[in-house]
Amino acid sequence: MPKEVIMPALGMAQETGTLLRWLVEEGATVKAGEPLMEVATDKVDMTVDASVSGTLAGITASEGEDIPVGQVIAYILAAGEKVPHPSPPHSGEGAVGRADAVAGPTKTDRPDASPLPQSGGGAGGVVISPVAARMAAEHGVDLAAVPAKGGRIGKEDVAAYLESQKSAAASGKVLASPKARRLADEKGVDLAAITGSGPDGAVLAGDVEAWQPAPTAISVAPKVEQMSGEAIAVSRGWQVMAQRLTESWTSIPHFYLVRDVDAGALQAWRTQALARSDVKITISDLLVKVTAVALTRHPRLNASWVKGQILSNPSVNLGLAVAVEDGLLVPVLHGAESLGLRDIASQRAGLVQRAQTGKLGLDDLSGGTFTISNLGMFGVDAFNAIVNPPQAAILAVGRIADRVVAVNGQPAVRPMLTLTLSCDHRVVDGARGARFLDELAGLIEDPLRALE
Repeated sequence: MPKEVIMPALGMAQETGTLLRWLVEEGATVKAGEPLMEVATDKVDMTVDASVSGTLAGITASEGEDIPVGQVIAYILAAGEKVPHPSPPHSGEGAVGRADAVAGPTKTDRPDASPLPQSGGGAGGVVISPVAARMAAEHGVDLAAVPAKGGRIGKEDVAAYLESQKSAAASGKVLASPKARRLADEKGVDLAAITGSGPDGAVLAGDVEAWQPAPTAISVAPKVEQMSGEAIAVSRGWQVMAQRLTESWTSIPHFYLVRDVDAGALQAWRTQALARSDVKITISDLLVKVTAVALTRHPRLNASWVKGQILSNPSVNLGLAVAVEDGLLVPVLHGAESLGLRDIASQRAGLVQRAQTGKLGLDDLSGGTFTISNLGMFGVDAFNAIVNPPQAAILAVGRIADRVVAVNGQPAVRPMLTLTLSCDHRVVDGARGARFLDELAGLIEDPLRALE
């Protein structure tokens, strides 16, 4: 029986993946365990191996396409086997559109539609009849937008959808997919202002995410100077970072809390730790330790905002922002609350090295519950960081620098450190954030409190 090659799920919340390139040409043989294709998520690029031996055939996905998780994109055939249905040409149209055009029963995970009852196709799967698939292909209908009855889409469902589209167009109602409407409601965007790229001009989720408001007109137009110079190439990793941070900045209600801390005890702790350890201990390692302890005492800062709910996280998985050539990566120290200082230092060094050499795996980048961003080594005194969703907060750390401060009413020079806590106000209010920051400051100024 032909073995299906599907777009794999490389993360719990992943809906689509990008096919970067095929490593085996169509018609060539491949052995089980050999690299078959490279795919990418918003976190990491991965090589996917062939699960069986045979001949690669029936490719329906082109390199560079975003494809729903679970969708069949090729087959591996044993001797004498044939592709179950004809493979449509690589026309560059969307992956869902091509899969819907096949002659046999089809299945979709409906990434842009509301969840549907479970069918024989698996959790969230929807069975599509051959006639419905042909009708959809003929009329350019995205089956992900067609309501299903009983986990199945038939020709009558497609016909009803086409009729509803005509009625909506005649009444002047904006055509849009369910996910696009949800996104527009969340962002407070008028769908009528967005140019749709879907069938009959329907607005899709991607149109809402890419939409930008037109600039406000002013009475006197200033002279615009023509800019010269070459465009800087933007890598896929940088584009992903830009998209995620833009979504965070525009959708999360940030607020900030700032605290200056005496780092003298922290420096003394590092000196003692270096004398007792065969692993290099850094200030960042000490901050990871005390932050993990503070989060166990103030678990709300370790929670997440997911689909309108606050979800607690049983472990402290600390993300560490690392600058790389292609942007910013946030590898994760899992279970930081249970790690000793030596283990923290060793694991952190390994994560940073893998980040800088491009060898981070999906597990290294998944499951973070709180992030620390330290720019002190670059001479930065203080800065405001952007929350990494769905996390509730991120801690920005500046450099340790000698400053004149009041000690017992007298001026004194002390090594001071500025902490800035950025919070998602949907999860954390000012009082909770302040109590956490006070706890953390106390642990830095008296590290022995971490052992209580």
